[in-house]
Amino acid sequence: MEWLIGIGIAGMLLICPLMMIGMMVGGWLFGRRSGGHSGHGMMMCHSMGGSHGEDAPSVDELKAERDRLDQEIRESERRMTGGATG
Repeated sequence: MEWLIGIGIAGMLLICPLMMIGMMVGGWLFGRRSGGHSGHGMMMCHSMGGSHGEDAPSVDELKAERDRLDQEIRESERRMTGGATG
């Protein structure tokens, strides 16, 4: 019965790379058909947050957004506690 574990491990070692290759080829084919980016590059670009020519926000803009969110959090906490200060 121990040989079942070995077969399972060997199967995973063979199946996982084949599935990755199949997904890359499928993404390349379907990406080319739809006129978009191709295959793995498209997945990396979207998952890693590629900018596609958009400018990244400046540090000042990020600080202002953080301050705005902090203010909203304080107001929400104040409403949840019934206006009690603490």
